[in-house]
Amino acid sequence: MDKLEYIPGDLVSVYVGIKKFIVEVIGVENENEVLSYQIKFPNGEIQYADKDNIVPIPLTPEILEKNGWKSINGKYALKIKNANYVVLEFTEDGIYTYINENTMLFTIKYIHELQHLLFGLGLNSEMEV
Repeated sequence: MDKLEYIPGDLVSVYVGIKKFIVEVIGVENENEVLSYQIKFPNGEIQYADKDNIVPIPLTPEILEKNGWKSINGKYALKIKNANYVVLEFTEDGIYTYINENTMLFTIKYIHELQHLLFGLGLNSEMEV
C-alpha cells in the first residue's frame, strides 16, 4: 500500500488540462491497495486524485505573511502557547523549523508539511494561499 502523504485539510494543487487549481484534501480512500485522495475544488466540486496527480504547493514568505507569520531578522515566527514560537528559516536545503530557535525539528518545503506541524502542535492548520 502507498504511504499516506496528505491528510484531510491539506492544501495541494492539481492540474485539469493546463489549468492549475488549489484544492483541499477532504478524505482518503484505499481500495484494493490503491490509495486515492478525495479533493474539493474552490467551486465546491469533489473529485478523486491519486498522489501522482497532486502537486504540493511550495511554502513561500508571501504565504507565511498572508497567514499571520511575522518576519524577524530574515526568519518567520508564529506565536504558539505561552511565550513559545514556531520559527521558520529559509535555506538552500529547505525550510528549517524550530521551536524558539533552539531546537531544530526538521526541514520542510511545502504548505501541507507546515499544516501537519501546526496540527501536531494543536494549532489551527488552516491556511490561505
